[in-house]
Amino acid sequence: MHLDTGFRPSKHGFGFPNTWKDTVLGVFSSRGRCGGMVFAALDAFAAGESLGPEALGRELPPHDSPAARAIWRRQMESVVAGAGVNLVEFARFTYLPSASPLGIGVATRRELLSLFDMLRSGRPAALGLVSGMTLKHLARNHQVLAYAAHFAEGHVTVRIYDPNHPRRDDVALEVPMDPGQPVVERIGDRVKIWRGFFIERYAPKAPAGGIH
Repeated sequence: MHLDTGFRPSKHGFGFPNTWKDTVLGVFSSRGRCGGMVFAALDAFAAGESLGPEALGRELPPHDSPAARAIWRRQMESVVAGAGVNLVEFARFTYLPSASPLGIGVATRRELLSLFDMLRSGRPAALGLVSGMTLKHLARNHQVLAYAAHFAEGHVTVRIYDPNHPRRDDVALEVPMDPGQPVVERIGDRVKIWRGFFIERYAPKAPAGGIH
């Protein structure tokens, strides 16, 4: 079975990589604006609009540009909207044990069922990728956009837009059905290991100025 929403990073994603350097509340260093880029790209796709020239360029927009401000707003909303539900889920999944019937492996496979329903209905899904099990790993988590999935024997391949790797349609998550195995992100010939993922709470907004 193959599910495909029609989203493609090369067409609907931002042209520049997620290399932002920010501080939150003037104190904490962030690891970019992956959530803001995912949510903003999804806003435009849901509205049936194309990203504008500034958004499609390969150079990171200036911090005071309309596109940069719009992405920053969506970044904050991707974390704190809905009483911070996505931040809570990041914390919860980070501290779930690995080898347990109540662990992150089982929880991730449970999320697959909701993901399939969303993709089947034509809706890409924002995903929170979980790195490690400690507080320092909480800051290393990541946000991507799932737009297609393919079922094979023993595993599922989930196609994703990863803002760290713009314009690439070959980035995917391989999810073994065995909950004891990690999730593997494949970026061409490179791999990155994740403990698991969850579907983020997302509410569409009209694309902001500088984005479309």
